[in-house]
Amino acid sequence: MFTLVNINEAKFQQATGRRIAELVSAAVTGTEGVTCRVVEVLPEHQGGARQPHTHCDVEEVIFVLEGQGKIWVEEQEKDILKDDLIVVPMETEHRIINPGGQRLRLLCFFPKARVEVP
Repeated sequence: MFTLVNINEAKFQQATGRRIAELVSAAVTGTEGVTCRVVEVLPEHQGGARQPHTHCDVEEVIFVLEGQGKIWVEEQEKDILKDDLIVVPMETEHRIINPGGQRLRLLCFFPKARVEVP
């Protein structure tokens, strides 16, 4: 058995500085080893600035679907663009920043079925 999810049918919920749609997870689709989310990072002037956070027991893979922004990882900042792929190691402080006025849309993967929304 497999799971088919259409990203255009995702149901978003508000979170600090962003909107999140959980596409695949233990809670949504019953997966046992993976979580995948679409995250729309709000522009900083609309409350999109978040505090840095870590994932203590899991790596995160982030793919930029749309827009441009910045990734901040342990005091270093780099520009990110559409089609960039970022791998954030476990226990690494990070955050995504949308300094502009356009939508910054990400696809975030975690090799774990249940991941808290920080």
